Amino acid sequence: MLVRNFFIIIFLLTGIIITGCSPIKIINYKDIDNNINYSYEIIEIPDFDKTEENWVPYDSNTIIPDMVAKSLESQYAHIEITRTSSEFFRPRSSVSGKNILLVKGKVTNYSRGCKYCEWFLRRNDKGKSSVTVRINLIDKSTGEIIADKSIEGRAKKPGYGESRYIRVRDEIVSLVEKVTTNNS
Repeated sequence: MLVRNFFIIIFLLTGIIITGCSPIKIINYKDIDNNINYSYEIIEIPDFDKTEENWVPYDSNTIIPDMVAKSLESQYAHIEITRTSSEFFRPRSSVSGKNILLVKGKVTNYSRGCKYCEWFLRRNDKGKSSVTVRINLIDKSTGEIIADKSIEGRAKKPGYGESRYIRVRDEIVSLVEKVTTNNS
């Protein structure tokens, strides 16, 4: 009986540690409706907002949208990808008749890393930082929120510069892909 309880406790602790140290965490506030066909001619990506509550890297609000725009430009030749400094770059009156997808984000948190998690999983790599971004995909012509997610991604090697944001970028790109491929 004692041995059985010991194994149950070890199993539960291992599960908690592994899921707690995963490289990416996603919270869905609103998911994409697969019953609706979306068709966008333009994808607009403004600078992300930054929270005032927590310290976040000073450049994260521009680097992440730049990385997302570069990644989408390489994948979609038939859709115009616009990188702007503000979501009000094109007012709604100037976009009538065009379908624009607005990728709006807010960098909400940054943590310096978890050296124990890296060691425990045998990937001792100086402890990785993680950044959390809340993403809204908005139909700019109607103002409807298509998707709302919070994405927390841990840095990849070497752990500084753009490598801090690669997992977050990949999740944002896959979210936009779900909307753009939904219409085919």
